[in-house]
Amino acid sequence: MGKVRMNRNIFELFMRLLPVQIFLVVASGLGDMVNGMVVGNCLSPLEMNATGLSAPLGMLLSSIANIICSGSLILCGQHMGRGESKKVDQLFSIAHIALFVIGAALTFLCFSFAGWIASFLGASSQSLAYTTAYIRGISLGIIPLLMIPCLMGFLQMCNRSSISLSATLMLAFFNTVFSLISVRGFHSGVFGVGAATSLSRALCALFMIFYFMKKKDLISFNTKDFDMKILANMIVIGSPSSLAGILYSFRNMMINQNAFLTAGDNAVNSLAILGSCDSFFDCFNVGVGSVMTMLASVFIGERDSRSLKELMKTASIIGMILCTIKISFAYLFSDHIVALFGAKGELVSAASTLLVFYVFCGFFNIVTLIFMGVYQSLGRSTYCNLLYPVNCIIVPFFCCKVLSKIYGIKGIWAAYTLAEIATILCMYLYACVKKKGLVKNIDEMLFLDKNFDTETKLTMSIDQIEEVIDVSKKIQDFCKLHGIENRRAMLSGLCMEEMAGNIVEHGFTKDSKKHLIDVFACVENDEVFLRLRDNCIPFDPHSRMQMYDEKDPAKNIGIRMVGKIAREMNYQTTFGMNVLSIRL
Repeated sequence: MGKVRMNRNIFELFMRLLPVQIFLVVASGLGDMVNGMVVGNCLSPLEMNATGLSAPLGMLLSSIANIICSGSLILCGQHMGRGESKKVDQLFSIAHIALFVIGAALTFLCFSFAGWIASFLGASSQSLAYTTAYIRGISLGIIPLLMIPCLMGFLQMCNRSSISLSATLMLAFFNTVFSLISVRGFHSGVFGVGAATSLSRALCALFMIFYFMKKKDLISFNTKDFDMKILANMIVIGSPSSLAGILYSFRNMMINQNAFLTAGDNAVNSLAILGSCDSFFDCFNVGVGSVMTMLASVFIGERDSRSLKELMKTASIIGMILCTIKISFAYLFSDHIVALFGAKGELVSAASTLLVFYVFCGFFNIVTLIFMGVYQSLGRSTYCNLLYPVNCIIVPFFCCKVLSKIYGIKGIWAAYTLAEIATILCMYLYACVKKKGLVKNIDEMLFLDKNFDTETKLTMSIDQIEEVIDVSKKIQDFCKLHGIENRRAMLSGLCMEEMAGNIVEHGFTKDSKKHLIDVFACVENDEVFLRLRDNCIPFDPHSRMQMYDEKDPAKNIGIRMVGKIAREMNYQTTFGMNVLSIRL
């Protein structure tokens, strides 16, 4: 029964985070999507070609943001899993200082050398001026482009998903309005479209920054928190995300150039349309992968392999269902979708074929993202970095240079699916080498260290008041069994009873939803560590510890007692869950 209830809590937590992550992915690509529609319907084919050729640059810039964003959020999850919530403020400050400085440097480089970049991306003499203008337009918004994913990630971690959603809607609205005004009103062409995107991103980022400044109790920013050693660790942990983005941008350049040689302008314009709407089709997969990585980092911080494997199972099932819906939608409506971006005549058929080829890789990509998320959270950055060249360079190169000679443009389009299959095969073969035999289960695929799980640990779940006393007794017996003296064992059980009972009594009754408390206890180095994680409304016991009512001296006495007994007590609300950590 405990395992079933734990699974339910993981499923509920996953489903709570997933919609916001999906919206965040869509938000990151809204600029390209709106630009594709405006350019495709209001400007010339050469200007559409320019936005498609510039797409790898956007991926490269996003990958730079991901290295900081991913690294900081993984570290946050690990610290939270260990009950070290005070580290979050420092990681927030370091991440955004780094992103601002890097963004400023990239803005100068991209604006100053836009023509050279356009040539490198493969712009012809006819499209060079348009591509250069578009790059200069989007370069003005590089700083907010880098900061938006990280700001949204920290907002979601702090259970402020509604602010991220508001920022997403703001981005979509202003980008659409500004792009139409620049094209219809000022006749500024692709430069105006790019500049409109930059302005809308700046407004979106400022909206979130002002919210953090207003909410002093949320996360504090302090330039004195900057630490190069922590930044270096952040970069190492986040490097797989960054390398993937960099290599994907090179993959897209290679596919762009070979597609043009194989099938001409229609192939390049098909890729431009795909680049405009790929965030819409990628949002399910990337959303599942992002939630997987965030939660995996927490369970890895807790050294809880059982929860980690249940998370992988949940992500796989949900991901496959979403991929089925996505593929069905693309297959049925591909012609209508590409028409939204100005496709006409032969381009409709060409772009529709590419779209169907592209979305089919989703099934295999889900598997890749889940395992990569776990490996990255485990700190196996080098291993991940060795896998990405297979996915992004080796297989696409084979498709462009070999399969295209046999199957034409479809041989190139097959690169997306074949790359994912090859990556999964490489992961399996490597696990077989590590085992020195055939791998038969998930444990062997993850090749966790033998001491990964805390041996002296206890996990339980509570969903009704009658279970609180039983859990308290089990905590006492568990502590005694592992060498904790009677008094501290008794106090450990008492702390758990008081806090769990308070959650059931007050948190479970605030709404009509089903609630659950995940209880974790472990003994290490003669220290007892207790953790309660629940899905009730936010409740910080520290605020109640300061309250004293002369008319009712017994009010909050249990919480105040735990505060005095505990050597350390930390509370955080993260990913929509309350997490209380107690050390005795």
